[in-house]
Amino acid sequence: MGAVHGVAYKYVAIAAAASYGAYVSQPHSYARLGLGLIGATNAVIVVLFVADRGTQLLGKDAVTGKAPWYRALPWAGFLLPTWLYTYVHTLVGRVDTATEVAPGWWLGGRYADRAPGRPERWAGVLDLTVELPERCLDLCDDYLLVRCWDGAPPHLQDLERAAAFCATARRRGPVLVHCAHGRGRSTTAMC
Repeated sequence: MGAVHGVAYKYVAIAAAASYGAYVSQPHSYARLGLGLIGATNAVIVVLFVADRGTQLLGKDAVTGKAPWYRALPWAGFLLPTWLYTYVHTLVGRVDTATEVAPGWWLGGRYADRAPGRPERWAGVLDLTVELPERCLDLCDDYLLVRCWDGAPPHLQDLERAAAFCATARRRGPVLVHCAHGRGRSTTAMC
């Protein structure tokens, strides 16, 4: 399965804009340092994305759904713009938090915990992000992390593991399948 390389262009654009900003900033300024970090980090992410490698480098834990600060800090130049982009899209209503697409089957994004009418608890949560910490861990009985880059579908063996997890959890109650926005990785896994 191949990635949607158009998503990589978002990271290329961030890397280019930040690098240009660093170039035109005052020498020895914090702005130059910060923009340079964002540019370099996103350039590395583009390489990892295209190579379909490195999702574990961001440090997201398969049990807690979070990355310790010391693992996330080196990737802050990628993580902060990604978090901000997702937050703003959700805030302005361009991204649904979560929707029940069939009885007991919920499809959503990062802010699924805010979904109107959501169940009090999900029997299972399938998380297909690598770039954002899990927000629904306290609202579920079982959790499975399948690390995927934004725009890249899960690998076949991960899809099989995810399907088995979701089918087992669904026998006990509602299931949430989510990625950052609830329209790419999660819809691929839901099918």
